[in-house]
Amino acid sequence: MMKGVVIVFTFVFLIGSEYSFSQVSNTNISNGKYYDGEPFFAVNPANTNNLIIAWMGLSLTSFEVTIKTENSFDGGITWGNYNELSHIGKTWHSADVSMTFRKDGIVFLSYIDYREAPDSGGDFVVQSSNGGISWSTPVEAMSITETPKLAIDRPWIMVDNSNTTNAGTLYLTTKPAPWIPAPNRPYLEVSKDSNKTWSPYRYIDSVGYYVGNDIQAPMASVAVSANGALCLAYPSYLISQSVYAQEFLAKSYDKGNTFSYYTIGSTASTVNDTNYKRAYRIVTNPIDSNQMAFANMENNYGDPDIFVTTTNDGGKTWSSVVRVNDDPIGNGVAQDMLWSNYDTSGNLLVSWRDRRNSGDTGFYAPNDFYCSMSTDNGHTFSPNVRLSNITAPFDSVLSKPGNDFMCNALVNDSIYAAWGDITSGSDINVYFAKASAQTGSGLPPVLIYSEKATMISIYPDPSQNTIQAQFILTEGEKAVITVVDVSGKQVLALPSKYYPSGNNKIDLNIQQLPGGHYFFNLKTEDGIQTTKFVKE
Repeated sequence: MMKGVVIVFTFVFLIGSEYSFSQVSNTNISNGKYYDGEPFFAVNPANTNNLIIAWMGLSLTSFEVTIKTENSFDGGITWGNYNELSHIGKTWHSADVSMTFRKDGIVFLSYIDYREAPDSGGDFVVQSSNGGISWSTPVEAMSITETPKLAIDRPWIMVDNSNTTNAGTLYLTTKPAPWIPAPNRPYLEVSKDSNKTWSPYRYIDSVGYYVGNDIQAPMASVAVSANGALCLAYPSYLISQSVYAQEFLAKSYDKGNTFSYYTIGSTASTVNDTNYKRAYRIVTNPIDSNQMAFANMENNYGDPDIFVTTTNDGGKTWSSVVRVNDDPIGNGVAQDMLWSNYDTSGNLLVSWRDRRNSGDTGFYAPNDFYCSMSTDNGHTFSPNVRLSNITAPFDSVLSKPGNDFMCNALVNDSIYAAWGDITSGSDINVYFAKASAQTGSGLPPVLIYSEKATMISIYPDPSQNTIQAQFILTEGEKAVITVVDVSGKQVLALPSKYYPSGNNKIDLNIQQLPGGHYFFNLKTEDGIQTTKFVKE
């Protein structure tokens, strides 16, 4: 009965990803028993060890879809307890989270919170000054009734971190709800006072660069260049403008008051299967204001692939598309659900969902997640790196709306990625991976949060000879306890044993271990939960 409720809430109200025509060890961030998906990942530029992941999940108190967050202050090795953002209305539903860090370490998080019949709610923004430990009272950026088209779908947020007079400006793009029929247009709102107030909305498209009458969900991807230019990429299909589907760039130097428009590209090889998550994303090079990259999914060789086109002149002209995934061309294997980011050195990271290890073709094949890096602004890409360590089976839940995006970041030669899949069962959970861009090695598997086990406590820490580990299970079950070192090598293990529900305590002799940092792992049927301790 519970699972039926979840499906209704999740897949009626979660948002579609984009326009439609009428080897690495992974961390289970959410371990939700019902639905947790569409994660957004952010790295604090003022402290790159501070990471935040936010996602959509079912609240076990209100039983409505809500926004959950977790943070790390050691580069993803350990994670704090999860936060759950409160709903504005008691029976409202949340979705579509995104985040942006200001360069001083303040993070802004946008999401939708609303209900239907009567239509209420809108797009909201909260902020945190302590790395995601706590969040401010929500500010309504756009009301659901502000436009006749119910603009509550996919609110992307971005802050200007340039050294120009535009610095600190917040931008929020959104589009009409997925059940609103075309024609639709993308919207922009602006905050010039750090989320205290937001401007009235304006349309992003304009004469000669209209979205057209046939695109139901014209998402606008948002970025800000190093010289303070607001850059918005959005789709178009209008015969009077082009016989092909196109992507346009709207660019503004005056905080969205006026725009210049450019054509990013066009394609005649669209992907007809609407099951694929056809995300697209524009990003700007933080050290070169003339360089941008636009990543999307195209069908140029008979199956969906990930392509990137770049510009070196601020968006006036764009390169030919470069295929990023390096599996054989035209093999029927599909890639989708992409994400991209530049790092502070100008390297470009692209990641996506990939089915090359499944032995099958098409959308319904089992999947992994991969990434690739470019050091020459998208001209060439490195051999693909596998981010997931287990090929996830296909489940019909993946063909439902929602779970449309993954997320990534590249920091100090470390690749970070977050995504949702069903590796641990028939329900979507959020996973986190961290890998070296050079070696592909990463962290040992860690279960960040479990509905069956609380965070593990270790006493004393640090310790010389013996540690006492305490954990609470809400359901009695078998578990395996291991200790691994920082390289992921197992150094101690206890046999599988049934542990009862409630408070459990065990003593471990660690006298034989050399001094250093270790991870205590509790592995149950749902995954692995970990905490770090020190042997003196």
